[in-house]
Amino acid sequence: MKNQFLKSLVLLIALIFSTFIVAQSTGENNFKSIKLENDTIEKKHIDRFDRWAYSQKKHDVFFYLAPMFQYGTGEPDNAYNLHHDLGLMYRWFMVDNDKIKINFQGWLEQSTLWAGETTSNFSKKTGMISSPNASTVTDHDFSIESFFFEMFLFDQKWDITLGKFDPLFLTTFTNYSGWDKYNYFAKSAASDPVPDLEGGMGLYSEYHISKSLSIGGLVVDNEAVNDYIYLPEFASTSWNYMGFLRFKLGQKKGLYSDHNFMVYRQSETENKSSGSGWIYTANQGLTEKMILILKLSNGSGRIDKLNAAYVAGLSFLDPFKRSADQAGFALMINEKNGQQEYGLDTFYRFFINPYVNVAPNFQAYYTINERVNTVFGLRAFITY
Repeated sequence: MKNQFLKSLVLLIALIFSTFIVAQSTGENNFKSIKLENDTIEKKHIDRFDRWAYSQKKHDVFFYLAPMFQYGTGEPDNAYNLHHDLGLMYRWFMVDNDKIKINFQGWLEQSTLWAGETTSNFSKKTGMISSPNASTVTDHDFSIESFFFEMFLFDQKWDITLGKFDPLFLTTFTNYSGWDKYNYFAKSAASDPVPDLEGGMGLYSEYHISKSLSIGGLVVDNEAVNDYIYLPEFASTSWNYMGFLRFKLGQKKGLYSDHNFMVYRQSETENKSSGSGWIYTANQGLTEKMILILKLSNGSGRIDKLNAAYVAGLSFLDPFKRSADQAGFALMINEKNGQQEYGLDTFYRFFINPYVNVAPNFQAYYTINERVNTVFGLRAFITY
């Protein structure tokens, strides 16, 4: 076990070191080049109020490779996880004019557990109710994460999306948190803190009342299948329903802002009970360089992960005057079956060049067993 752990750690360090050497050879690892390319980095992100503004290409491809290592100390045992996510997103701007926009997006992802424990076993061994922010695969997995058509009608005031998608990905993916591939907080602060809302076939609709206020809802098939695109039996399947209100604050001051309040209900299936709850996520700029992160959620009925999660943190932009770098910390309270767990999560996202970044991560938990556990993490993220 110890030898396997050491080999896995050496493998990850070697991979990260090799990416650093490649970055050095291209001459793009200095502050000036990162600053010049900062616009390129920012355009990779999506603002849901104008989510396609980051690219002017008719055909846009986004590739990422994200190896990740985590080691946790706790009771009754220690555990580690080493895996990678390999993904490809393709976006096609089919129609693009002032009145109407029609886009297509497909997202493929392959995940592999290289060594160590699955996320569920990781939690059991360390005595935590929280799971590490990592893939849940037990060996290898290939999935079609999303496959949908998106339409912006009536001067882009009305958005309609039809196809396969993750409900919370559509509503909470922002520049500074909301999707665990871009955010290094713990799993409870990722895009799905409480509900078991899997990606499925469905319909999403959002109406923009103004540039800073919108309302919407969605219906997604409750029997989601990840490894291929399919059409559900509409007469007999069950559904996930969600309504949401999204808004921005401080626009006149030029502050970044994205707030989402969502209520959801999941109908009963043959193997799972019904469930309902609410979720509130917020990324609010306090200054141009400091973002407040809030993730509050509470659910009942069908609960696979947590009954509730309450997260508050700060994300700092360009720390140490390094353009594109990001650092942050969060305080967390996670609850399951009436038991609460408290946590502190920190990270630093270091850009080697505009396409390669490395993020060390440290978490400390006061568990339901009244013990203090620690989790050390390291992730490399390679994009193009």
